[in-house]
Amino acid sequence: MIPHYEDKYGAEALFSPQEAVVEQGDGLPDVPPAVILGYQTELTDAVQARTSSQTTIVRGQQMDLISESVGYVPVHESGIGAPVSAIITENVIAAGADVVVMLGGCAALQQDIAPDAAILPTDTIRDEGVSHHYLPENEPVIATESLVDRLDDSLSDAGFDTPRGKTWTTSAMYRETIPEIEQYRDAGLVSLCMESAAIWSVCQYRNADTATIHEVGDYLAPDDWVPDAEADRGLREMLDPTVRALENHVASE
Repeated sequence: MIPHYEDKYGAEALFSPQEAVVEQGDGLPDVPPAVILGYQTELTDAVQARTSSQTTIVRGQQMDLISESVGYVPVHESGIGAPVSAIITENVIAAGADVVVMLGGCAALQQDIAPDAAILPTDTIRDEGVSHHYLPENEPVIATESLVDRLDDSLSDAGFDTPRGKTWTTSAMYRETIPEIEQYRDAGLVSLCMESAAIWSVCQYRNADTATIHEVGDYLAPDDWVPDAEADRGLREMLDPTVRALENHVASE
């Protein structure tokens, strides 16, 4: 069981993300209310081609300012997976963000999902370690429903299929075993990634809104694994609808 220390959830932490962020200067950095976390260089290239303004969050973590309401952090420049995603989520919330959204790749678990779909997970199987240090095992870790609805509307208007469902978050890439893949596929799970449960649990703990948009990178099927999904549109084309949805969400709050 994680965590091993039973009374962790009500205990005070030794240090806070606010302390780490403020250490970098005379006050909090200029972070907009909504932040997109990116994991693929193609998306980062698309963002940086349209922005010229950056701000430092903490320890060299840079944020590109897309608009007054939306920023972008290239998580892949710091690493991948649940721990680094949780740290960056903590940092941007401490600096003032109220909404944190993952826009990145996944493995699709249902082969009838279109390769250019924008998958919108709503719930998650917590098969990593980070989320269990924020919320007890029996507490659901879910995306913010109103935010998912806005993302759905915006991405649908842009012509994307937007399947919803439960996602599976695991940190053990080389231990994604055939029996569990079959079980989760048969249970109707839509995707697999390494980050969503960690991001969402931090946001729930810190009272921030959150969601994930998944681009299909491959199809995870034990009997017919497809390592590369061939799509005409992907993360670059998902960026503008995501930004519009976040701007509308911020304006409505």
